[in-house]
Amino acid sequence: MKKLTILLIAIGLILQISGIAMAANNDNHLVTITIVAVNELAITGGDITLTINSATAGSGLTNATDNTCALDWTTNSGTNKKITGQLDTDYSAGISLSVNVTVAGGNGASQGNQALTSGSAADLVRDMHNEFVSANTLGYTASAPTASPVSEAKTVTYTILDQ
Repeated sequence: MKKLTILLIAIGLILQISGIAMAANNDNHLVTITIVAVNELAITGGDITLTINSATAGSGLTNATDNTCALDWTTNSGTNKKITGQLDTDYSAGISLSVNVTVAGGNGASQGNQALTSGSAADLVRDMHNEFVSANTLGYTASAPTASPVSEAKTVTYTILDQ
């Protein structure tokens, strides 16, 4: 019985040692990188106030402009995207706001000066894909040729969408 116990212990040690001897000095595994669709916008420059405070005698009020804000974006889409702008609610009758995005680089193309309303989103930049661009100037123009004195604040929402 003692010999059998010693024999079993010896066999166990041999198997354990052979297991160690069979272990490799390297190994590997699969690493998967997944990239999801990314479409990001950021406005720099903060809130603005456009003040219409002059006119030429015999003409309507002079438009007010502001070019102090910028729009930055990143998209990794292989298909064309666009940026739209839209007001949350319209200004009073006779008052209008338009915006022009001056594109600083990338694939995107400015759609020029576009009037903003709450009824439908205006296309501001088109043909964006696989790019990140900063310092795209937001040029705002407020016009109110014959509007009475008033102060109204509206929210402009910019959105990246499929083209």
